[in-house]
Amino acid sequence: MRFALIGCGTIAAAHAKAIAATPGVELVAAVDPAKTVRDKAGVALRCAVFADIATMLDATPVDAACICAPPIHHRQLTVDLLAAGLDVLCEKPLALTVADAETMAACAQDTGRVLMVSSKFRYVDDLMEARRRIVDGEVGRPVLYEITFCARIPAGGGWKMRPELAGGGVVMDNGSHVYDVLSMVQSPPWESLAVVFGPRVVSPDVEDSAEIQFTADGMLVRVALSWSYFTKDLDYLMVQGTEGALGVGWPGGRTRRQGQVEWTPFGTGYDKDTAFARQLEAFVIAVRSRQGRSDLAGAIGAVEFIDRVYRAEREHRRL
Repeated sequence: MRFALIGCGTIAAAHAKAIAATPGVELVAAVDPAKTVRDKAGVALRCAVFADIATMLDATPVDAACICAPPIHHRQLTVDLLAAGLDVLCEKPLALTVADAETMAACAQDTGRVLMVSSKFRYVDDLMEARRRIVDGEVGRPVLYEITFCARIPAGGGWKMRPELAGGGVVMDNGSHVYDVLSMVQSPPWESLAVVFGPRVVSPDVEDSAEIQFTADGMLVRVALSWSYFTKDLDYLMVQGTEGALGVGWPGGRTRRQGQVEWTPFGTGYDKDTAFARQLEAFVIAVRSRQGRSDLAGAIGAVEFIDRVYRAEREHRRL
């Protein structure tokens, strides 16, 4: 299966690494409108490079594409590639609006091609194990979920801080991760959403920190997102239940039952390369079988969640 990368920024390298690690697929082309970026990519990736997808399609046979361009371009690139007969793996968020996401899904349906959104956390073993333990009642009845994605980044952090390209700030960037992580352990609907955006520290143009609260089947959910402060927490998911607690973090998972003094570890920790490789494997299976996992409902659900967060902030629904 012949792949192209559409957009050659930082995240494209992770997809290229996954392609290189997957049997039966190869990277044959990369597209980026910026000459310096695509020239550098051509050397690093050892593939043909092009300024636009039309030129690429005229010059090189391609079966599938990974869209790594800024979100403002996701809709048009996806529609054009699907119409050209390619299957598409699109970086998150799938689109900037629910209407655009639904248009993209309809185009995939009409063309008979596979459209899948990049959702790496759905392929993390420790999260799958956490879900099993929660379902098995290891923490009792969950009463609180906490999700934390906080890391201080330098000011001027590329297109992610340009609203005309990214569509928003830290919520647009990490909202899909919040949706994916939470939906693995607690299905929607999620209600009574309230939001506070913090002072802008690393970017004057977009929100760089947000505190979000809502309920899920009567349970409280607290979310902390930031580009402007560090966190002491190694857990990106913490579940408090009536009989104990469970955390999933970068080094691994851990549980603590009622009456225990120490935490009991489980899992092997987060590995980005493994998650991306498994994601690509799922995409290839979907393409080859036309029956694999594409989960567009989840991708659209993530866009809806992000939209609800921004709407709650605009409507001043405070914590």
